[in-house]
Parts: sequence; structure tokens; C-alpha cells
Amino acid sequence: MTTEHLPHHTPSHRSPALPQDALPNPPAALLRPGEGGDASGTPAVAFLGEAPTPAGPVQFATDIHGAVLTLQFAEGTYPRTLLDELVRDGYPATMRDDAKTGTVRRAIEAWTQGEAGALDALPIAWHHGTAWQGQVWRGLRTIPFGETWSYGQLARALGRPTAVRAVARANATNRVPLIVPCHRVIGTDGTLTGFGGGLHLKARLLNHELRVMGLPQAWTAWHDITTA
Repeated sequence: MTTEHLPHHTPSHRSPALPQDALPNPPAALLRPGEGGDASGTPAVAFLGEAPTPAGPVQFATDIHGAVLTLQFAEGTYPRTLLDELVRDGYPATMRDDAKTGTVRRAIEAWTQGEAGALDALPIAWHHGTAWQGQVWRGLRTIPFGETWSYGQLARALGRPTAVRAVARANATNRVPLIVPCHRVIGTDGTLTGFGGGLHLKARLLNHELRVMGLPQAWTAWHDITTA
């Protein structure tokens, strides 16, 4: 047993299915490698930042333009470190520069303090995904704050109602959790499902959103029960 599921907030509406090529774009784009990138022949540099969240501190990295490259929770367990992920994406050099990371840090802090839309305008540098994965990630950003959707519901919103497993696989490859809110996707049976770093982080993020909305906390992960 990995989780204990308690009653949870039911989405206040159901989104209609959208044509595959007509999914609304979020305020911030997902950028392909090389779009406005560094000058040719110069090493790509990633800029490191940190911020508090209801699921514990996060470390993140941005490119030279402030677009988010990757994000990890300090209390999470990952197959590769954040620095390893950056090297795989072609960013062998890192440095700290608040001018490059301050916008992301302030947005995460504002979200943590209850500003529901604080993360919506952050740009994301998409360096490792396929076109389909990018479509799923854009779809994740349309799930309203405080709601949970099933993989099937997201597939229908993308105009691909039979692609539930493909949606789940693409969801699992998201390397910018929180900002691309994969924590808002749950199993068809209403239970918590996989989340990079651990289900305890997912439960904390969902409970934070319910708390901001004035609703009872509804999620408990086994990790938080055993470590309380």
C-alpha cells in the first residue's frame, strides 16, 4: 500500500472535448531548443534558484532568458539529480543569478502564499519532449487551480479520448512539476497516482490548493502518515 485516499474535491465543471489542434495556449509558451538561445558556439548556462512551497523547498533552473528548464523538490526522490538533468539537456555550466531566476522564485512564493494564478505566465524551455508530450503539458496547464482531473478527462480535453495511456506516459515525463501542474491529475478511480519525487509531495500540493479555496484537506499520502 502506497497511499491512503480520503474524500476529495470534485471538479466544479467538466471541460468539453477540444479539437487536437485547437487546444488553448497557456499564457506562457513551451519553447523548443534554440528558440532565442545562446549565441552559437558558446556553452549553454543554466541559472539555479530555490523557493519555498507547501511541499517543501524546490530547486529549479532557468535558461538565460528566464524560461524554466527543470524543477525538483528537496524532499523528493528522483532517478537523476537536477544537475544531471541539466547536463543531459546540454547545460554543463550552472551559476546563480537572481536577475535570471528572480521572476520564477517570486511567482512560486506568490503561489505558495495563495495567489492561484501566479505560475500561469511563467515560460518553460521545452528541451526534451516530443510534440505530443508538449501538447499534454499544455493541457495540464489548463486544469484549474484546486481541481483534479483523471487521465481520461485530460485525454478528452485534448481531443484524444482513447489515448489515456499515452496521456499518462506523457504526464510522467513532465520535468517541471508545480508549474506544469501534473499534481492535479489523479487515477480514474479517484486515487492518487504516480508523481515524480513521491506521492507525499502530490498530496501536499493538492491540499494547499484546497486550503486556499477554503475547502477541507482531502489527501493523505502513506509517507506523511508514517513520518508524522
